[in-house]
Amino acid sequence: MKQFLLSAALIFFITAATLHAEEGTSGNDSTAVSRGEPSLSTSVINNQFIKPASLQDFIHQTAVFAAFEPMFILNTEAGTKSAPSPVVYPISIGISWPDYYFVSFQPRMSFYYNYYLWNNDDQTALPAEVENRTATALSCLFTLPAVFSFHFTDKTTFEAEAGVSFLLRTGILSNGVSSTDSGTSGSAESDTELINNWFRTGLRFLYAETGVSWLFDFTGVKAGPEIHFYLPVGSLVDNRGLDAMMLSGGIKLIF
Repeated sequence: MKQFLLSAALIFFITAATLHAEEGTSGNDSTAVSRGEPSLSTSVINNQFIKPASLQDFIHQTAVFAAFEPMFILNTEAGTKSAPSPVVYPISIGISWPDYYFVSFQPRMSFYYNYYLWNNDDQTALPAEVENRTATALSCLFTLPAVFSFHFTDKTTFEAEAGVSFLLRTGILSNGVSSTDSGTSGSAESDTELINNWFRTGLRFLYAETGVSWLFDFTGVKAGPEIHFYLPVGSLVDNRGLDAMMLSGGIKLIF
């Protein structure tokens, strides 16, 4: 947790300070006009949506973005049986449509990996340290949010979002672990099969998501810090509280 907070805070504040220093340098609505965006000099909320008449118009209204956000994953079972709450480093990509309007749809995919072991006593998969790992979980966090954009100046945008996320995971035997190695269920292979079954059942793949970002426009490229919170629906259903809750913070770039 301490490692995550230090990383996220450093990225957030350094980025915000650096980008904000550039905000007032120069620029007017000519950049927005050249991209087909409306002038925002008098409107915080831009609700002048233009329905795309063709595929070309649709593509013109679509922006691509990427993000790097260290993410803290809460492990309430941290102790002798498993690792402390892990910090992972997802790489995210997504699209924004329609770009530059008050309400937009910004689906994204975030890719990362971490280690798991199987606790046969409690029939649960738990985050593992390298020396105790059984499976490597390859993860794709697929998020479908509605995003509300507030353009306070022609160079700054505040975004608030809410949506749903699907955590798609598959576990494979970790490097150096043999399928015939001992496991709590009998073997490492059977442990991995149980871990994969645990991932896919009990709504453990489902999260409610919310987040905010503060973006600065640099001649057609927007950049700035963002934070996301993911509420684990499966843990709430299982009466495990906020176990597997995720919190991320980092940098977002819209092209």
